[in-house]
Amino acid sequence: MKEQIFCQFLVVMMLLSSSQIQGERCNDSGIEVLRGCPDSIDKELPTPPRPSQGCCTLVRIIGMECVCEVINKEIEAAIDMQKLVNVAAACGRPLAPGSQCGSYLVPGGMIRH
Repeated sequence: MKEQIFCQFLVVMMLLSSSQIQGERCNDSGIEVLRGCPDSIDKELPTPPRPSQGCCTLVRIIGMECVCEVINKEIEAAIDMQKLVNVAAACGRPLAPGSQCGSYLVPGGMIRH
């Protein structure tokens, strides 16, 4: 448990120390959120009452745009996309209804014809 928190802390510190300019491509930073939130988004695991503090820290620093950018069919096969939407909201970075995350359409948006 302490090792996992320490690893998450190191990831956060590396992200904070990097000089990424807003608007640049996210590269693989979105993957770090997925790795930091496995208990909250795995299809096979029961949903915990709240995402971990480390998970939410990653969501806040990296942002959900970067997460959604890296999601592909293989990732979607392993995670529960609705759980991911719930994690984003619980961590204070909700995805807009009707927005796209990978191939997943976030529920609640208006239907466009």
